Amino acid sequence: MVDQLPGAVFQLPLRLDELTPMYRIEAGAGEVAAAAHVIAAVGERLRRLGAAYGEWTRFEPEPYFDLRPQQAAELLHISERVSTVHAVCFVDALLPSFQTALAYFLDDFLPARRRSDAALETAALAARWRQLVDVILAVRRALADDAAFLSMNAAGEERSRWQQYWQGAAPAGMPPDLLPALAQTPSLTLAVTFPLPAYRQPGRLRRLRRAWESGQRRRRALRAPGP
Repeated sequence: MVDQLPGAVFQLPLRLDELTPMYRIEAGAGEVAAAAHVIAAVGERLRRLGAAYGEWTRFEPEPYFDLRPQQAAELLHISERVSTVHAVCFVDALLPSFQTALAYFLDDFLPARRRSDAALETAALAARWRQLVDVILAVRRALADDAAFLSMNAAGEERSRWQQYWQGAAPAGMPPDLLPALAQTPSLTLAVTFPLPAYRQPGRLRRLRRAWESGQRRRRALRAPGP
């Protein structure tokens, strides 16, 4: 299964020290509190995005979110639909514990697995995974009564994205800690959906023309003399 994961998983880990201070989370005892603070800041950017989006002829996420292009590509996914915009921020990737687990997965676990010699690396990866899950769950508990976080919480959406990979056969020799049920996999992903500005909606002129023509027909019908 690990060889079938999306290409985005195999991107190099983020350089957390290169992020602007808004996104920086220190590793260690303060990681949970710092993560909750960063989530509040990111949530505020997402909340204001609906009003700001229409001010751009072509929206540029990098300056709006104060991110470099590679950072924006790793952390954000923004898609325009027929009449709405859906914006997702993968906050988990900002956690030092996430980047530590990802770096170990890429640099140690995968090479060892390809050599069929992953016993020690598997145990070490499981320990890093447990640490990451503990941090995410602690952050979620800290924000359990935060209305803004709850309204943007997209853990279910994130799980749906990965569902197809959970349906495959589990790799042999993987410990249970690395094969959690999808429903038990926590996430800090945030998402918002807001109306696409009317002038950007495809077919807008056609709909306006039809509405105008319909109004004209109603007015003519009202002015027509009765029998």
